[in-house]
Amino acid sequence: MKKNLTLLLLLSFFALTTYAQSNRMLLAEGFTSSTCGPCASQNPAFDALLHNNLDKITSIKYHMSWPAPGNDPMYLHNTVDNNARRSYYNINSVPHVYLSGNIFHGMPSQINQTMINNNANQPADFDVVMQHRLNASQDSIFVTMLIKANVAVSGTLIAHIAVIEKEIHFTTAPGTNGEKDFYNVMKALIPTRNGTVLPDFEANEYVILEASWKLANVYNINQLAAVGFVQNNTTKYVYQAANSTIDPVNPFYTNDAEVKSIENGTAFNCSGSMNPKAVITNNSSAPLTSATVEFAVNGQTVQTVNWTGSLAFRQTAVVEAGQINFGLLNSNELTATITTANGSADGYLANNSFGLPFVSAPILTDPVTVYLLLNTKPEETSWELLNGNGEVVQSGGPYTTPGAIITQVLNMPQGACYEFVIKDAAGNGLCCGDGIGFYAILEGSNTTPIFSGQSFGYEERNQIAYGFVGVDEKKAQSDIQLVPNPASHDFNFTVNIENTSDVVLRIHDLSGRLIISDNFRQLGMGQHTLSQSVRDLRQGVYMVSIEYNNSINTARLVVE
Repeated sequence: MKKNLTLLLLLSFFALTTYAQSNRMLLAEGFTSSTCGPCASQNPAFDALLHNNLDKITSIKYHMSWPAPGNDPMYLHNTVDNNARRSYYNINSVPHVYLSGNIFHGMPSQINQTMINNNANQPADFDVVMQHRLNASQDSIFVTMLIKANVAVSGTLIAHIAVIEKEIHFTTAPGTNGEKDFYNVMKALIPTRNGTVLPDFEANEYVILEASWKLANVYNINQLAAVGFVQNNTTKYVYQAANSTIDPVNPFYTNDAEVKSIENGTAFNCSGSMNPKAVITNNSSAPLTSATVEFAVNGQTVQTVNWTGSLAFRQTAVVEAGQINFGLLNSNELTATITTANGSADGYLANNSFGLPFVSAPILTDPVTVYLLLNTKPEETSWELLNGNGEVVQSGGPYTTPGAIITQVLNMPQGACYEFVIKDAAGNGLCCGDGIGFYAILEGSNTTPIFSGQSFGYEERNQIAYGFVGVDEKKAQSDIQLVPNPASHDFNFTVNIENTSDVVLRIHDLSGRLIISDNFRQLGMGQHTLSQSVRDLRQGVYMVSIEYNNSINTARLVVE
């Protein structure tokens, strides 16, 4: 079962008239089986009670593997998700019902109209609105779930979405207890059985969840729907539940564009350049036809792009920045920000910016190896190694053997900045719909990856600083101390001269380009403290090499 999720965190303070605060919708999570005699005697009355209170309570029915013979088809259709909720509540008998997590649990016959009225007739902490649809080929269901907090709520909050079949009717009982009619049968928990972690909420903050499921073992697609609920994972309290409809979810704003993500960035960088792309989404009721997107690194705008097109609600577009250049620090952040939408100010600003943190790539000197554990579709996996000019100098894949382990030494003969690109033709990386695989970049005999990944969509890029231009021909050491470091004006360093010698200082950027070369001539034997100005260097990370007495000492320098 392939399950996908996109999570939008929208910190919204919209007018309360958009959605009137609703009363609480209770959730009955029922555990039953077609081989359970007491289930057959209690379920009809309980189902009738639920049907008479559709505005107050909804339900999800999980089918279990006991009593013997344990052949309930609705259990066998999805044993993993059924067992997940059984374990969550530690269920050891059927029939059993949990009412909104921790309000009540016991037999269905113990739930009555008074209990429902007393608990449903109170304001809800959340409003939940849901919509479902089938794709054109009718082999997948897509669910949108909107969750708005009416009051401040914090804790270990989880959102769950259960795809259900509202009614299943058999002409012959599928089990041993004679039951032929079943309601709100759980078909799948999406995007996963563990739900989606939610943030803490202030009043009127909201999120949108989108999940999908490829249909399996469905009796009647016209009976498919979804039930969603917000639960405290510690107390198990269910704050609010909702049923999906085929009616589209109404956006909260008429002009609201969001930066959803940044693609083509590098988590490790040594070149001081990238070619990023911002994925923008329309979250408004009106079409999005234009947007201004600013790209910035460490707070400095490096590119502005004026995008035009036409996006309906929840549609996306990719905005390409082209090549951007920047001063590289040890820790950095690339941001993409929408400054205007449809030629005017965006109606909601909290989702207009997305940040991608990245660091300067470590300088590697030992042989570098790519390690690949392939998933069940190796023909989708390939990789490339690019030099500083963007030329492919080495590549691998597509592969042929599922589950194979591939190790390949990367060919990087000259000290420079390289870019490693891992690709998946299907856009789902190496995890997890087609088995579990991963990739890692390793240096020498070190088993700790320089970087690694598995869930990367179509591709993932990272840069490798290998070797160091000008120092490989002599013995390099790394015990020199630069003080202060980071430096903004000057730094000092101390050398111990064994025999009268020149001291040659060179500063390179991480692409290997020589920036500064100074010669402290004919220093006599003994200890010398020397100073070097970096006032003319822009902010970034540099490599300093100090050569004397036929040896070279290297150190990394950060200029602020």
